[in-house]
Amino acid sequence: MNRGFLIILRLVMLSLLVAVTACSPPIPIATPATPQAIRTNVEMSKSPLTLVHVWATWCDPCREEFPELMKVYEEYRNKGLELILVSADDPADAEAVQAFLLKQSSTVDSLITTELNQAFIETLSPKWAGSLPSSFFYIEGRLVAEWEGKRTYAQYAEQIETLLK
Repeated sequence: MNRGFLIILRLVMLSLLVAVTACSPPIPIATPATPQAIRTNVEMSKSPLTLVHVWATWCDPCREEFPELMKVYEEYRNKGLELILVSADDPADAEAVQAFLLKQSSTVDSLITTELNQAFIETLSPKWAGSLPSSFFYIEGRLVAEWEGKRTYAQYAEQIETLLK
């Protein structure tokens, strides 16, 4: 083969690789975070409504609810919702958390709490018993609603619609 043809072939292959990579969804990241770092994320949110959702890969209701949560986020993210995922998995299991997010086609990264204790609980709400899954809704860093346990798309949508008014 002539050298010019090989150069053109390489350029075409490189262009295809770039095009495929650009079309791929971003890979979600799982990052350990202290309770204070989680709180800072909430306080720094610029969205009208911030939903902090605490979950774990080992929690059956969390895994069952996750697709509904992702649908809700996709529906409301352009309407003022920010979603902060916080995994209660061991930070050493970050790869398992990331694999779960990838399998669920999550477009949202997840923090992994470094402390499962009273300080972590009080970071989100002093009323929280610590059960999973749990959701906390904030407006301008102020807790305005919370619930424990698995919810449906309709329940999330109703709560978000009410809070975004």
